[in-house]
Amino acid sequence: MNFFKRKKAAAINPKAEALAIRIADSIIGRQTRIAAYLNRKTQHWNRASKIVALLLFTLLFGAICLYFIIKSFNHL
Repeated sequence: MNFFKRKKAAAINPKAEALAIRIADSIIGRQTRIAAYLNRKTQHWNRASKIVALLLFTLLFGAICLYFIIKSFNHL
């Protein structure tokens, strides 16, 4: 039985790895810029306002997801 034997890692293509790093850096850079923008927009909000906004956001997108789930069962 070979339950605990590790599989050999496949050789990584250096070009593919460089591309993956470039894509990951781009994504992280965009996330950082968006987070900084949103922090600037909400820096004057107090804690209660941020909690209310988070709850509204969560309820809105939760309701949308629930709608799509229910809609998908109707098509079966």
